Amino acid sequence: MTDQTNPMPAHHSQEPCESSQPGMPFIPETWPTQPRRRRRRVLIVVAAVALALLATGIAFTLVNRQSPLEAARQTCGAASDDYARLGDDGSTLTLRSLGKETSGLSLDQLECYWSALEMPDSVRAEVEATRALDGRRSGEWDEIRASWSYHPDSGVQMVFTLAD
Repeated sequence: MTDQTNPMPAHHSQEPCESSQPGMPFIPETWPTQPRRRRRRVLIVVAAVALALLATGIAFTLVNRQSPLEAARQTCGAASDDYARLGDDGSTLTLRSLGKETSGLSLDQLECYWSALEMPDSVRAEVEATRALDGRRSGEWDEIRASWSYHPDSGVQMVFTLAD
């Protein structure tokens, strides 16, 4: 009579085989055990979930990547969009400072933008030394181009543009 709780595959004989260890049942190496199958399935599921999370993270980063100009605007803010205006889908930032006859960003706010955009000291010195008679000036660093003009009545007007 055959034990129904442990059926043998049809291609094997019904005779029990001897185990190499006394007291241990013989299980041929070709028969995968349940824990091994379950472990493999769990590993496959875990790997698939990890890949899905990684792909989602990469896609989110690529889609929601802020330009340095957008990040500076978010960090430094402005009292009005007229004083710090983003344009061209985040590739242009126009700043207008306080003048004798106009309102605008304070010197502290301008310096916040300059720091956030990592403006080099050489360009800062050029901006600070600009006179009304100098007309429009410009400077470049990393991936940013800046141009500006100054008049005591209207303050500094700066345009930052990302390089292509």
